Amino acid sequence: MVDVDASPAQDNSPPVFGATAQALAPLLEHIRDGCVFIDGDLRVGFLNAVARRDVIDGGDDPGRVPGTSVWEFLLLEPGTPPRIAIENAARERLPTHFTSMGVYSGRSVEIDVVPIPDGMVLYYRDVTPQFVAEQARAASESELRMTSERLRVLIDEAPLAVIVTDTAARVLHWNPAAAAMFQWTAAEVVGQPLPTIPDDEIDSFQEHTERTANGESVKALTARRRRKDGVTLDVQISSAPMRDQHGMISGNIVMISDVTAHRKLEAQLRMAQKMEAVGLLAGGVAHDFNNLLTAIKGFTTLLQMTLDESDQASEFLGEINKAADRAASLTAQLLAFSRRQLLRPEPLDLNARVRDLERMLRLLLREDGQLVLDLDPHLNEVLADPGQIEQVILNLVVNARDAIHGREDGTVTIRTTNAELRDEFSLWGVLDAPGQYVRLDVIDNGTGMDRSTQTRIFDPFFTTKEPGQGTGLGLATVFGIVKQSGGYVWVESKLAEGSSFSVYLPRAKGRKRTSGPLGLSAGGGNELILLVEDEASVRRVARRALELHGYTIIDAPDGPAALALIEGREIDLLLTDVMMPGMLGPEVAAEVLIRRPGTPVLFMSGHSDEIVRGGLLDPDTPFLAKPFTPKQLALKVREALDSAPAAAGEKKK
Repeated sequence: MVDVDASPAQDNSPPVFGATAQALAPLLEHIRDGCVFIDGDLRVGFLNAVARRDVIDGGDDPGRVPGTSVWEFLLLEPGTPPRIAIENAARERLPTHFTSMGVYSGRSVEIDVVPIPDGMVLYYRDVTPQFVAEQARAASESELRMTSERLRVLIDEAPLAVIVTDTAARVLHWNPAAAAMFQWTAAEVVGQPLPTIPDDEIDSFQEHTERTANGESVKALTARRRRKDGVTLDVQISSAPMRDQHGMISGNIVMISDVTAHRKLEAQLRMAQKMEAVGLLAGGVAHDFNNLLTAIKGFTTLLQMTLDESDQASEFLGEINKAADRAASLTAQLLAFSRRQLLRPEPLDLNARVRDLERMLRLLLREDGQLVLDLDPHLNEVLADPGQIEQVILNLVVNARDAIHGREDGTVTIRTTNAELRDEFSLWGVLDAPGQYVRLDVIDNGTGMDRSTQTRIFDPFFTTKEPGQGTGLGLATVFGIVKQSGGYVWVESKLAEGSSFSVYLPRAKGRKRTSGPLGLSAGGGNELILLVEDEASVRRVARRALELHGYTIIDAPDGPAALALIEGREIDLLLTDVMMPGMLGPEVAAEVLIRRPGTPVLFMSGHSDEIVRGGLLDPDTPFLAKPFTPKQLALKVREALDSAPAAAGEKKK
């Protein structure tokens, strides 16, 4: 047996082949593969034409090769897979085909070894083109795998929901952002029909699918999609068709962004714009309207004072006054929801305000349901206008009463708690203002509201009541007061289950503001008052009302005329309108104080927008809102005079 691991004897004598090799040699001389005969000692014998040419191409002499070791011819190092295969073929006497590539003369070759009775025949063929193609294919597949992996990472790390579907809208890929947005895991949805389509969006979804199937890309499509818990999200969708290697559409890749919060911000902006538009109208109307009401109420009251109470005309005048009061209330509501009223915030106990109103609230609900108070005994004080907060409570309770009307077990609950707001603002779609608040809830178990109604409840003049049953300003007024107070309103409601209105008011940090004089009567005096008012009817009624209380009045229709009147006079009080042509009331007051230092000033106005937004007056400045009655005017004048006794004493000297 031949020792295949031993080096053959280097006698360089040509090997002697048997009859089989000699018979095959002429047949193999001109085949296209290289062919080499190897004897039992693994020496090279016969080389066919291709093998001889390859030896020449390698820079060697084909005549020198016969008798040399096959390892020198094939250039195979010990331990390499091809050499081991040849050694095994020689030992086992079995044919061998090399599936791995070898390199000969700089080329890639494939080798077959076939044992014959007097040795072996070795075939080799040039597979360099195939090898290069295989390497290119392998490199392409590797790059494809890397690209696919990069794409997978990109999709899985994308902040947007990315969903890949086939042509039947079955889910092929569901990235983590989609799982977070819609609450279904990838394991739940992959291979299943897309589960996010609400019933009312099926038609639009099918239309979208058809557009993609026709090769169309869709960008920024507004739609609604359903979460696993049933909540419907407002979304924006962009999609593009996917194609296979033949260019045929094989599916769809969809990117989805949740724009629910954005839509809420848009709704807030629309609400603000509506408030601004109606507020501008309300403010313009209120100024002139309140001047007219001041004249109506003033002259009506003065006329009543001249009549006996039993006179029928006095009764008629009383009805005129009541109508004027209702008109003034409507104007006040317009200014409240448009946030153009003058608020005087102070630290107050919300629980105390609720208890003060309890008897009135129980009377309101007496025929419709029960009132339940759940007040936190450790409630912090809030910073708000006491009168306006009472109006908020009353309006919310009246709204709740209407909701429970006709129910046998109707209940309205008023609850107060301390609250800390952190990230609730993203849900509400408003600017962040985290901090400490006091929460007031008014809860009913009434009819509740659907989603479309909830989006409009704070709109001015929107009401679900029958015509003539409501103005639609109650909740709009609540919204305006709370917003102007630096707070928030949130509503939760379900049809047939009831509603919950939550008001968040900023917690008070300072000490309570000292109240003004209490219990004043509409007493008179003999002081000299300078009255400045551009509206002639208001000026006449104010002058007459104050003269009836003993005051001496000099009046002017504008600032320059007023300044001319004080030349050579010592006045005890300046009573001036805020908005006047030529010179504004604060400008008149500034000039008067330069000429008459220490003079008390009382401002009046039928429209506080110029005060609130323009910053014309400090909130603590003495102020009388129009419309007012003669008695209210007299009280406020007396209060202003008595609030500066030292200054008055100095002038008297």
